[in-house]
Amino acid sequence: MQIADFPLPFPRAPYSRAMFDHDWVFVSGTIGMDYTAQKLAPTVEEQTRLMLRNIASYLKAAGARLEDIVNYTLIIDAMEHVQPVIGVLADHLPCKPTGTAMIAGIAYPGAHVEMQVIARKQERRP
Repeated sequence: MQIADFPLPFPRAPYSRAMFDHDWVFVSGTIGMDYTAQKLAPTVEEQTRLMLRNIASYLKAAGARLEDIVNYTLIIDAMEHVQPVIGVLADHLPCKPTGTAMIAGIAYPGAHVEMQVIARKQERRP
């Protein structure tokens, strides 16, 4: 199992942003934050899009893509944010993986959505 080293929103968080083992890629809960600037996107829709871009970058580092996601866990902070989040996911997630969504608090203040994914790299044909 290899650990992919990415910046974390918390200084000494005791987990890895992403790990991969052969064809399998595991991405920890990811939010809609610009980790370099340490700044959240302002709206739930923008946070969802940035969250997916962050996840895509972690998958790419492991040789996978968004369409390789086979399972996700989605945490949304409030019922009124469910439809905006689902709308963005429908527009930007090119696959229909299995998944679980829940309404719960998110550990980072101001974050509206968080997603953890499991992906399996697919054989690519030229």
